[in-house]
Amino acid sequence: SAAADPAETSEVLADSPDPRLRLPLCADPLKATLPAGARLSGRLTVEVSCTGQQPWRLYLPVRIQSSRQVVVAARSLTRDTILAPGDVRVATLGPGVTGHGSLADPAQVIGQRLRRSLEAGAPVSAGLLDAPLIVRRGQQVTLEALAGNFAVRVSGVARSDGALGQLVEVENGSSGKTVQAVVRSERTVEVLLR
Repeated sequence: SAAADPAETSEVLADSPDPRLRLPLCADPLKATLPAGARLSGRLTVEVSCTGQQPWRLYLPVRIQSSRQVVVAARSLTRDTILAPGDVRVATLGPGVTGHGSLADPAQVIGQRLRRSLEAGAPVSAGLLDAPLIVRRGQQVTLEALAGNFAVRVSGVARSDGALGQLVEVENGSSGKTVQAVVRSERTVEVLLR
């Protein structure tokens, strides 16, 4: 049966009833009821009942096993790898395997940078990913300041690394002063005017 999370499925494994029981054939569909407040995991007991002309009720132990579709490393990956489609695949994590924080859609990880190395088959979680650095320390950049329809652009040198949208230190090529600017592209950073 499908769980609330579309990437997760649950399988219910019921023990067979005692073969010595002689239960009458039920003309109506059987009804299975969980105990109040039961969690859909691990082991629990389900009430199975027939409400037909010859009603009966019995209790069956069941095991609920969950599996989850997650993105995993397709091969061993080193820290700072920018993930490409061939670096990841979708796999099923079976019962008892934790995939806390793992992602189900490969599109969520493609183009992201790994914070640490991963072994082949290891789940890829959001906490392991960063936006890729697109400006590097020492790189020539265009430093721009925008005010309405007016823009001033000068060359500068990045003094720190940065991803799209991050603040970086940039030395103004004209004045020699160091300012903070937001990374807007691989070559452009913007000074935010107050």
